[in-house]
Parts: sequence; C-alpha cells; structure tokens
Amino acid sequence: MPLLLKKDENNISIYIWKIQESLEELVQLYPNIEFPKFKSEKRNLESLCSRILLYHHCTNLKISYSESGSPSLNNHQYISISHCGNLVCIAVSNNSIGVDIEEISEKSLRSHLKFVNVNQTNLNKNKTSLIWSIKESVFKYHKKGGINFKRDVLLQDLIVKDRGILEVQFREEYLKAHYFKIENKYLVYVCK
Repeated sequence: MPLLLKKDENNISIYIWKIQESLEELVQLYPNIEFPKFKSEKRNLESLCSRILLYHHCTNLKISYSESGSPSLNNHQYISISHCGNLVCIAVSNNSIGVDIEEISEKSLRSHLKFVNVNQTNLNKNKTSLIWSIKESVFKYHKKGGINFKRDVLLQDLIVKDRGILEVQFREEYLKAHYFKIENKYLVYVCK
C-alpha cells in the first residue's frame, strides 16, 4: 500500500500517497470512490489518490470545489490538497489550512524575482523552493485568490533546515508555516 505518510500534529491530519499503481489498479482497489474525470491520466490519478487519502481519514467525506477552485468538505472541517511528481498530499483540519508540496529544483531559483522579497539572502534552490512552497500554502489557505506573493506574503530571512516552523505575515495576519523534507521535496502547511 503506497500510503507513504499519515501524520497528526497541531490538530492537523496530513496524508501522503506515493503513486505507484496505474489508474486501473487503483480503481480496482477502491471501486466505490468517485472522483472527477479529466483528459489527462496523471490528473485522474491525482484526483483519485486525493480521495483515497480522504477515505483513509474518514470514509464518508466528500470533496467539492468553490467557484475559485478551493476544495471543501461536506462537514465542518477544512481540506487542502497538493501534488508534485508522484506524491499526492491532503491536509485536514478544524481550522483553515493550506498545504503545498514542492520539488526542490533550479526552477524556483531561476524565477525567484517574481516571489522572493529583497530581505532574503544567500539564495539557492533549496531556499527558493521552500519560499515558493510557503507562499503557495498561504495562497491555498486564503482560498480566494488575488494575492501578490511578493507584497502580501512576507517572511524573515530564513535558514533552511530539513524541518521547521516559520512565522509568515500575510497582509495583517500572522500565520505559522510548518515544513519538512520528504524525498527531494518540501511539504509545507500553513495555519494560524
């Protein structure tokens, strides 16, 4: 079973699925799980895996989407979903949550001028990948769009570690960004 991680911390449940099966194999293993169908097999796998992870959390929850594309549950809890490569992640909480999983790569370093504030020094692919993932998590936490990553999401200059907690200023609000490394990726979740 490719349930790679189930972690409960800070009143948040985090689940990560490592996709190793074909879509047909997963449908046979979980025949009662409904999921939106897309043209891309990769997108279908991600969609089904996010529902399988939710099934591991609670068997009777369903995901729907707002007009802005934010996922929500059919109970009082909040959900955030992310995928990167062959990993799919969900975070479920009683409070608003944003989660992102991001490959550590040169791509974020090449495009850092679009989202990294000038106070960040000693930039490298680890640092810019983590900063991007934090800002993407805040975007998902907000659920409404209309965020300028450079102006609206501020971080103190950070020292990258394999795991940690950072304070993030999102407009007038202060949030906690919890992060850890998994494979060659950062998983970040943001909450109050």
